[in-house]
Amino acid sequence: MKAIYLLIILLLSLQSYSIYALQTHPLAKLWKVNDTEVPILLEFEKNLTAIDDILRPILEEDEFISSFGGTYIDQIEDKLYLVVNTVNESKVDQLLKLPKINPYEDFLYFFKTNNSMSRMKYNFDKIAAITQSFKPKDVLIYIDMSLNNVVVYLFNALYFNNTKYINAVDPFNPSIIYEYTPSVPQNLLRPQHDARFLNIRILGGDGLYIKNKNNDSDNWLCSAGFWTSDRYNPNKKYIIIAGHCVENNFDHAMVFFQPWNSTQPYVSYIGSSVYNPINFYDIGIIHVENEDFFPIPAIKNTDADQYKELIIIDGIPVFSHGVHICKSGRTSHFTCGYVQGLNGIYSTGDRFALEIIITSTDVKGGDSGGPVLSFVSPQDLFLVVVHGIVINRGSSAQSIDTIFHVIKENTGLDLTLYQQVH
Repeated sequence: MKAIYLLIILLLSLQSYSIYALQTHPLAKLWKVNDTEVPILLEFEKNLTAIDDILRPILEEDEFISSFGGTYIDQIEDKLYLVVNTVNESKVDQLLKLPKINPYEDFLYFFKTNNSMSRMKYNFDKIAAITQSFKPKDVLIYIDMSLNNVVVYLFNALYFNNTKYINAVDPFNPSIIYEYTPSVPQNLLRPQHDARFLNIRILGGDGLYIKNKNNDSDNWLCSAGFWTSDRYNPNKKYIIIAGHCVENNFDHAMVFFQPWNSTQPYVSYIGSSVYNPINFYDIGIIHVENEDFFPIPAIKNTDADQYKELIIIDGIPVFSHGVHICKSGRTSHFTCGYVQGLNGIYSTGDRFALEIIITSTDVKGGDSGGPVLSFVSPQDLFLVVVHGIVINRGSSAQSIDTIFHVIKENTGLDLTLYQQVH
């Protein structure tokens, strides 16, 4: 691992000399490196994530939880580290003497901070309780390890008066972020360009036109998440989407396929909505009734010259802050960023979404339901794992483990991810 570490330092120091014309892979564009450097950087990120998996539960122990403030992956002075927020520096030597941690000392960067993990968890729980009591409109709360604080993110701050709520959470000193740009309602979106080629296969991130057969004014544009099948009835196929996409017309939603950049309202009937637990979890299920469609364990990236279809080989939660994460959706298509928070809470004013992943990816109206993913193999840069789906506001996602658990608990359906055998 030390050889990889030395090589990564060299690569980062040469970033300014990279041949950007060869940035065809999404991670090359995100990391601002040459395509040839992506496998090494991805391998190094995987190694740091593995170290984080070892360190994170140790820092949660009583011995350390009040002395450290969580971890995240970041670049410090042209080097990649697993950053360890440190409140009590006298505990660093004790931590490094642990046999499980000592071999990885060179990969850790101890950063002096003020908030311990125990303090941030306490503040988060208090703010969460206040949020459930006040029911503020368009507010997202989460712990951001890089900020070493609880974040209260207020969308559409010009339109909603959340002053009383802000005053109520102020004693817990959150970092408050205001977004003043109004969101584009998904039921008002209109595609702008014709598609030259219509591909009738449905990939993760493809467009969906959700038609209310009783009310033509209540139609929505969203994105397909990923294919699933019933473990005990494999012939039944489903596509996971965001629950709010069919919230208003759950009993009479007809779902159609709408390719990227198409000006046609819809191309082909897919099926109907069968479930959408919109409160607490933003999850929806489409039962695929049209037998012309068959499961495709892939994610759409067709704007790219290469890597146009990314192969799904697994579905797993994400646990580390600062790792790369990407999404595919009908409006902003394929974009990548970083994990900023986990287990967040989103309040719409009349309901809540729990266990949210917060990312820095570019997300726009109509991307809801699209898959959230990361690249998994330095040896094969087409392979990805799915982490969840884009949901209600901002660059947030519902985690895949939550999706399957909630569906089984509420419907009895034991769904399994349709994936490429690898």
